[in-house]
Amino acid sequence: MTVTVDDKRCIGCGMCAAAVPEVFQVIGQVSTVLSQPAKERFFRVLDAANGCPVNAIQADRR
Repeated sequence: MTVTVDDKRCIGCGMCAAAVPEVFQVIGQVSTVLSQPAKERFFRVLDAANGCPVNAIQADRR
């Protein structure tokens, strides 16, 4: 799985970091991917991506 955050769209609300803190952290004003998630985290990361109010998170299951 590959997860990215579009730093141009991200508003730093922190929802993703609260949902999956081992993957996301808000640094400054934007969320950052700390590490690519393990396969068993896919659905939590997908929930974070779907819950992003500005659709800044992309999760690719490859």
